Amino acid sequence: MEREDRLNQVLVHLFNDALRIEERSLAGCAPMLSLREVHVIEALCAAGENNTMSALAARLHVTVGSLTVAVSTLARKGYCRRERDTADRRHVRIVPTERALALNEAHTAFHREMVAEILQSLPLSQQESLLDGLACVSRYFERKEQALRV
Repeated sequence: MEREDRLNQVLVHLFNDALRIEERSLAGCAPMLSLREVHVIEALCAAGENNTMSALAARLHVTVGSLTVAVSTLARKGYCRRERDTADRRHVRIVPTERALALNEAHTAFHREMVAEILQSLPLSQQESLLDGLACVSRYFERKEQALRV
């Protein structure tokens, strides 16, 4: 049981620390945003032309209704705007503002720094083991998410 307890403790601390530290590291450039809002901005910046509400909701694994609330808040805070599609006026596209793009760059830099430091501290053989282990954790969460959708 000791190994299971250690793994549980590491995972719980890892998830909690990662979220708290990521949020604090971005507080300087986005003091009024939650980490969830930052992740909506991240998805929006990565969406390119696939930036409709339904496409973004699917990418974020949330309902369109939940995303509508987040987008309204982000628009009010100046991080995105709604635009009618020029080809089909029935479609609304969500477009990041310059403010969102700058925040997303800071967020991306945080992730780059995190990955670089972790990889730098491990020999190549342990890097591969870490990647294999994290892929296993990721598959667990994917299966769990699928089961919760049913």
